[in-house]
Amino acid sequence: MAKREEQSESGAWLKYLTLATLIIGSLAAVIGMSGAELIAVLNSQWVPKGFLGFLVFFGVLYNLLTVILGTICYREKPILPDDRLPSCTVIVPAYNEGEAVMIALNSILASNYPAEKLEIIAIDDGSRDDTWKWIAQAAAASNGRIRGVKLEQNRGKRHAIQYGTKMSKMDVIITVDSDSVVEADSIRRLTSPFADPRVGAVAGSVQVSNLSDGVLPRMMDAHYAFSCRILRAANSVMRTVVCTPGALSAYRRSALMEFLDRWANQTFCGRPAGIGEDRALTTFMLRHKWHVLYQRSAVVHTEMPSTYQGTYRMMLRWERGNIREMLSTYEFAFRRFDWFHLAIQLNLVFQTYLFIQSVFFMPLVILGMLAAPVFWWQCMFLSTILWTALPALCYYLMSGGTGWIWTFTYTFFRTFFLFWISPYSLFTVQNSGWLTRGKAEEEKKAKLEAARSLAGNVFAEDVAGRQAPAARFYFK
Repeated sequence: MAKREEQSESGAWLKYLTLATLIIGSLAAVIGMSGAELIAVLNSQWVPKGFLGFLVFFGVLYNLLTVILGTICYREKPILPDDRLPSCTVIVPAYNEGEAVMIALNSILASNYPAEKLEIIAIDDGSRDDTWKWIAQAAAASNGRIRGVKLEQNRGKRHAIQYGTKMSKMDVIITVDSDSVVEADSIRRLTSPFADPRVGAVAGSVQVSNLSDGVLPRMMDAHYAFSCRILRAANSVMRTVVCTPGALSAYRRSALMEFLDRWANQTFCGRPAGIGEDRALTTFMLRHKWHVLYQRSAVVHTEMPSTYQGTYRMMLRWERGNIREMLSTYEFAFRRFDWFHLAIQLNLVFQTYLFIQSVFFMPLVILGMLAAPVFWWQCMFLSTILWTALPALCYYLMSGGTGWIWTFTYTFFRTFFLFWISPYSLFTVQNSGWLTRGKAEEEKKAKLEAARSLAGNVFAEDVAGRQAPAARFYFK
């Protein structure tokens, strides 16, 4: 915790610049406005009325309900004793992660979970760097607790998880990203809710690990404080968490097997759906009427991009995946009207509301600036502050200190630098690329595949024997 507080001072200049902007901007937005002017503003054609007014009211009401459910009503499921814990398999798919995958595997090995009930499968999904070497090294030092699998070709995270799930015979499947670090008691906390036979999946709690890498990870951490720790907690009260994060989530294996192959081979617009695998997996769970919960204390630390380019690429993948899964959820959400489906319906309507709001944000801003620039600026600034005040308050109540200021920093950053994400995602929703493979990397891949084809089985046996004596080696 001390290290995390120390890292939180990274980029302090921007944090306090945000605070100054909040104070000065708020004063500038309201100074000089008389009572008559305020009434005129409220009666202005630019103030949402009718259906638009209802949408604004609905957004505020939903956020208030979310905070009440996520703070007052949310309760974690109690931790089970050793004899009641389910057996579980932790699958760690890795692609070009290098040494980071060994750090992730060692954190899992350090879990206080009964060793006889925990197996670890590390899958090298056709990496072109030294990822396999680190998996093999971790496997060799694990006393047989890690099973290493090397796939010859990169087929994506879905197929790696599918492969590991079919290898497993345990009750629960846990997925951990290869750049993440799991806390010692997280797996125990994550599997305890499965004592309820209605639970099909449980989401872990994601915290950003690289806070010292700049201001962008710090902003994302503040964003996670509400979107994950409050929003997912509220959804958990209704047993309908929308997305189980790839960094740390658990699934009942018998439930997963109902649709594993359909999920792994899912397509969109006739193409393989290579993104949004975690959100899609949750949608399948809800479609099959399995309850999805959240355990706030099941913490995993994962890295966030520290550059603008990396951040917008990540958010493009997320938004495209969200659009696809919103469409998928509409296929079943309104077929029944019980409490379980009512929660799904409310979530879906609010997600749609936020998406529509984001898509039409820029046209409304341009029209407003042309018609009444000063007034529009006042409204934009004050509404942004009001909209963010609730998440900032939640952050303060959970963490204390001055970190809540980053919540406003993220909102300003999203408003001015990432406003284009939603409309662009809508028009490019069929794109399933991860946006992380450059031309040089593709050339390297082509050369490596050519070398493999020339070497054939001799190359495979050499790598298996020389680098992975304690790991299982497969070609698929």
